[in-house]
Amino acid sequence: MKPFRSMLLAIAIVLLAACGPNATETPVFQGNNPYAPQSADSDLMAGDITVDSSSVFLAKSQPPQVMVNFAYFEPTPCYQLRVEISAPDAENHIALKAYAVAEKDKPCALMALATPLQASLNLGSFPSGHYFVVLNGNQIGEFDS
Repeated sequence: MKPFRSMLLAIAIVLLAACGPNATETPVFQGNNPYAPQSADSDLMAGDITVDSSSVFLAKSQPPQVMVNFAYFEPTPCYQLRVEISAPDAENHIALKAYAVAEKDKPCALMALATPLQASLNLGSFPSGHYFVVLNGNQIGEFDS
């Protein structure tokens, strides 16, 4: 009977490992992101944004929600903001990649704005731990959950 149990345990471990995330893939945030990349973005050109200011804070809710606000400049007003949000990595870094997209081969006669645009994201709640929020490679805040 013991060899049968060992075999069942080995099969269960293999099946559970096969269902887990691939170690080479970066998990992506699946919450409510109003700036999430769209399927048609592959037909658009991407441009960099310039982050003017940013903040991270916990909303007073149950459970507490992590909020990120940032002010940014797009290349021109013809662009639309996109933000990719990765789930926390092994060191509890939450990476946000913000950029802008616009139609290819369509001239934009609008000049860049003189005042920054505002973006707000609710990252949701997280298990207990100390987390770091990184926007375009720069740490913009940290929090305890």
